[in-house]
Amino acid sequence: MILFIFEGASYEPPLYDGIKSLFFPRSKDQIVCSFCSSIYTFYKRLKDDYDGFADVVDVLKTELLKTDPGNDLFKYKSSDFESIYLFFDYDFYRGDLSVKNAQVRELLEYFNEETENGRLFISYPMIESIQYTKKLPDNDFHNYVVQREDSVGEKFKKEARRFCFYRGYAFLKDADNWKHIVQQNAYKANNLTTGSLSWPLNKDDVEQMAVFEAQLSKHVIPCDNVAILNAFPLFLFYYFPIGRFVKHELMGDNL
Repeated sequence: MILFIFEGASYEPPLYDGIKSLFFPRSKDQIVCSFCSSIYTFYKRLKDDYDGFADVVDVLKTELLKTDPGNDLFKYKSSDFESIYLFFDYDFYRGDLSVKNAQVRELLEYFNEETENGRLFISYPMIESIQYTKKLPDNDFHNYVVQREDSVGEKFKKEARRFCFYRGYAFLKDADNWKHIVQQNAYKANNLTTGSLSWPLNKDDVEQMAVFEAQLSKHVIPCDNVAILNAFPLFLFYYFPIGRFVKHELMGDNL
């Protein structure tokens, strides 16, 4: 049994449904639920409200009683799940950034193994970054950043829709498009962490903590911006064998 925990309830579950139909068509042992608040509220619920990291399934059930009391999660306990994956937004546009970064770092340290506490994947600046692309493959994707003041919720969402070559979400139902999207994000993450604009040689090169620390040192702290990246393609890169999305007819050895 696999548990997927999303930040939001309106965007992420339908997006994942499309991914599931393309890449996990025969998988039935999955539970999907939404926390319906930010990664920083998630931190508070897990850490501050319980005086130490609480069991993520128990905390989630408490939240779901308010928002989704019919969720199938209530049929299971933590030990029923072989793997847990969490997807949240960086959302760095307000509040004390040093405090936020410390919280994100602590969450990434704790949620670093899907078969134990869970594995956390972060979108920069938010899940709508999946739309931030020109016609696929977009050879300029590695250059795209967003300033902190422009990453505000609705402002970035509107800009992502305006910037996107495609109208609507139909392009996210195509397997070849997802291969391009995975490749673009993997190349960009590898460039962030290793300085090489190329396909990562191993998964540790673009591990989530390494990406986060590179975002801080190269973008957040010196430039008050982030490199646009999305959690879902990096999850797909992590989940499947490293060669799954390498197709030279789709993308060359270098962007």
